[in-house]
Amino acid sequence: MSDDQLYRTIIDALVVQCREGEGQVSARRVLAGVWNENADAADAEAEPGQHAMNVLLGSLDGNQRAVLAGLFADEFESGVYNVLRVLEAAQLPLFEAGEQGGPTDHFLDRLDDWEWPEQSAGQAE
Repeated sequence: MSDDQLYRTIIDALVVQCREGEGQVSARRVLAGVWNENADAADAEAEPGQHAMNVLLGSLDGNQRAVLAGLFADEFESGVYNVLRVLEAAQLPLFEAGEQGGPTDHFLDRLDDWEWPEQSAGQAE
């Protein structure tokens, strides 16, 4: 696998994580109205944050939970974006910006379902 193919695979895998993987775990919990099904009132002392989140989510209607779920998903995407900025700033060869943008540009473009730019002859190795 060429470096370009590896790079594209990594960016696409991050997009999948945002849409279908770890980036949706918290959003799904929020939409369900239960943060942790094992953190009930009896466990409030052992896991106060987990129980408090259950109480909070239980007090919200479906529309409010949908807004909050969207924020959780957006924050996951923001975390991925910031990691890519750090990798680019570290000047790791795989994550250096090129003529067609950098990792954060490509990540945001792929989140918006844009196609990858055509590979130049030198990149297609």
